[in-house]
This record gives sequence, structure tokens and C-alpha cells, in this order.
Amino acid sequence: MAAGLSLPLLPLSMAMAWAEPVKATYRVFVGGVTALDVDATLELTGDRYRIAVSAVTGGTIGRLFSWRTESQSDGRVQGEDLLPASHRQTSQLRGEPRNVTLTYGPQGDVSTSVTPPPESDDREPVPPALQRGTLDPLTAVLDLLVAVGANERCDRSLPVFDGRRRYDMVFSEVGRRIVDPSRYSVFSGVAQQCRVTYKPVAGYARSTSGGRFWQRSGPADRPPVDLWLAPVAAGSPPLPVRLETDSDFGSVVVHLTGVTPPAADRRAGALPQPAR
Repeated sequence: MAAGLSLPLLPLSMAMAWAEPVKATYRVFVGGVTALDVDATLELTGDRYRIAVSAVTGGTIGRLFSWRTESQSDGRVQGEDLLPASHRQTSQLRGEPRNVTLTYGPQGDVSTSVTPPPESDDREPVPPALQRGTLDPLTAVLDLLVAVGANERCDRSLPVFDGRRRYDMVFSEVGRRIVDPSRYSVFSGVAQQCRVTYKPVAGYARSTSGGRFWQRSGPADRPPVDLWLAPVAAGSPPLPVRLETDSDFGSVVVHLTGVTPPAADRRAGALPQPAR
């Protein structure tokens, strides 16, 4: 296990450092059917970080309709904080583009470019005052991973703006749990379980029609997400090794299917003890 994961008093920039990009792959099942294949890459160079995630429909769902999305967040580490510089997301659903670009100013203000604009989705734009001081979704998740890697509990509430919606991601500690072996996953053993809930703030559609596998028909009805984290990549913070939630189409389960570079030991007991 990387030394930085067991030294919570180190500056964040030192605790996060790893020698090469970390790549992880995931497969998403909805109602027991393959829905998405996901690739994620984490990089840290000096005090700069980059997170890139791409997803594409697969299996039976991929044969029914085509959807692809790519997201990337860049930022820097300042003391114990992650400061995003930019976030970009591009997606295609049945040939229709949906793009977001967020650029962060020195005072925490956010410049946005959104296609199609929020008004076309029958939603009110998020006021600039509610955008200021927020994180993009990928940086928020990295914030959690680094905290857990520094022997901290999951407990935290992070303000997130994704270009269309403003919400709080509220993480709570569940505890150390065993992830059983599975033919779908490369990981089994002890992991730290966190529960994620979403508190809607602004930017949600005036009317809701459901039909999205990751949430209920209304923002207040979005089910919690259970996330298991473990140090599976050499020199990096813990990564998600399993995710479970509910949806209108059945249970959603995400399995870790590959990681590079692998840790020397990903068996039970590899996770650092939580801080007291």
C-alpha cells in the first residue's frame, strides 16, 4: 500500500502523489442486464490533477439505443483543497449532442457554456450566486477518494454544479464491509462503504417524466447510492470497487472490471484503519 495512504497529516499534494496515471474500467448492470461500459483515468502531475471518464451503452441496451458520454475535469491542489479549473462533458443520445463546459475563476466564480441551454429543458438556470464556490461532479468524487485515502471517514457534504443543476452530494460513513468474490469483478475483500445522497438546490426541470436509469422521476426521489472504496491501484487513493443503487428499471450495480497499475495486495485487510 502506498505510504501516502497511511499518513493523514501529510499535505494533500503529497498524500495524493502517484507515479503514473491510474486507469480503471467498470461495467454497469441495470436490472441484471449490461447497460454501460465505463473507462476512468486519474492523473496527478505536481500540483495538477486530471480526471477523465468515458461511458458507452453496451450489451442488450447498447443494441436498443446508442449513447456515449465523455467527461474531463482539470484542476490543482492547494493545501488540503481541490480547486477545479475546468470541466467538460460531451454526450450523444440518438445523434443529439448535449455538451457542458465549465471554467472556474480565481474567486470561485463559474463561466458556463451549455448545449442545449437549460431553458430548452424546461428548467430555470442556476443563478451565478449559487454556482460560486462549487465543485464539478468528478472533482467532488476525487475529494472523497483522497479523504478516505488519508484515513478519514466518508462524512462530508460537497456543493456541486454540473452546468445544469446545483445540488449537494452528501456522503456518510457506513463502515468497513466485505465485498464477496464475483465473476463480474476483479476485486474481493475489505472495502470502506459510503452512502451518497443528493440534496437538490436549483436548476431542476419544472416537470419530470422519469425514464432515466440512475434516478427517480423527481430530484427529491433520487435513491441513495452505496459506494465501496478500496486501494486497488498502486500508489493512488482508494478507488470505487462496487456501486449499488435503485432505479425505475431495477437495481443498478457497478463492478470494477480492471485496474492499472494494480496494487500488490488487494485482499481483505488492505484498507487502512479509519481515523479515530
